[in-house]
Amino acid sequence: MTKSKNIVLLEKSFIAPPNLRDVFEEKLEEYEISKTKALALLNIDIRTFDDLVDGTAAQPNLVNVMKLADFLELNVADIIPTILSNQPAENFKSIQRAGKVAFIGKNFDIKKLVKVGFLPDTDDIDTITLKILLFFGYSSPDEFEKNLATPLYSRTKRKFSDKMKNFWIASAYQCFKAIDNPNDYDREALKDIIVKIKPYCQDVEDGLFTVCKALYNVGVTVIVQNHLTLTQVRGGTFAVNGKPCIVLTDLNKRYTTIWETLIHELHHVLFDFDSIQKNIYHINGDADLFLIEDKAEDFSREYFCGLERYNFIKAHINNHFVVSRYAKEWEIHPSFIYSSFRWFQDKLNNKKYYGAYNDYFPDIQIAIKKLKPIVWKESTLPEVSAYLKSIFELNKEYERQD
Repeated sequence: MTKSKNIVLLEKSFIAPPNLRDVFEEKLEEYEISKTKALALLNIDIRTFDDLVDGTAAQPNLVNVMKLADFLELNVADIIPTILSNQPAENFKSIQRAGKVAFIGKNFDIKKLVKVGFLPDTDDIDTITLKILLFFGYSSPDEFEKNLATPLYSRTKRKFSDKMKNFWIASAYQCFKAIDNPNDYDREALKDIIVKIKPYCQDVEDGLFTVCKALYNVGVTVIVQNHLTLTQVRGGTFAVNGKPCIVLTDLNKRYTTIWETLIHELHHVLFDFDSIQKNIYHINGDADLFLIEDKAEDFSREYFCGLERYNFIKAHINNHFVVSRYAKEWEIHPSFIYSSFRWFQDKLNNKKYYGAYNDYFPDIQIAIKKLKPIVWKESTLPEVSAYLKSIFELNKEYERQD
């Protein structure tokens, strides 16, 4: 973030402000006018004048400042450092706090972040700023802007109307930057891994974790962020240091959704990564012209349990023994069959089954636990990224299955 002009001027005032009294005396000589007459014509009393040029005015009157600047033939900006040079420390801090208010107001929706428990319910801008900076791992608003806002939005139009989504995006991007995957992105190796991912969805506790470690070793970093209330984001793909990075959420709390989102985003990595690199990130569901969401969605659905398998199994959907048998044969968890049935019934027949078969869906928290999801109320990004980097880089050699 570029420092506010007021803060820059204040900082200058503590360095070497011009001596306005000397300049004033020079002007009196130049104009051949007395001090008393000059101040009378300017309609500035002597005490006010002394306070201005000595930098001791508690609340300098802007009109008087402008009149003095015109008389001295200086820009207002040139005389502000002197006028503020001897301000009380509290005045300087109050202007700094105003800069923080601008930083927070531009980047974050305070009301909504309080609602989700990320921010304390307080009007203390120092407390709010500190909480946000600690979460992202930065020491100042300037550092945040330089390392996050500038790279994220230098080539894309920032949508200030959706600050919660911007917050979610910045969180993922910062985590990827901190992890800094050292492995080169290997597209051919990724293709080999993708065809082998499906059986791992049967292992609720370790499957997703195992797949993410394998992806890390071919240059693809995957993290999980808890769903952020008031956003409807399932996932997204980022380009960080030229490498693909995928973020998943627990939106709707369904086990199948997080796997389907992973495959959806991997499709984008394979076929749309050049476009993503130009725009830094793509969020699942965004109607970007450069990405075809339908293709990624169809690929993901067909990958686990597509239309052909739905047509085959729908007659047996209420027989869990049969569903389980075919799930094992198709190398998927039974929940994918139920998820497919519910989805196709809605799309093809306009029948809603979204409350059915919930007992056959595993607890998503078990699946994502080892990936240490970013929890808005508790986590900090330095903590999460350090943990993920350490576990992803254990046993770095990935043995490809035949």
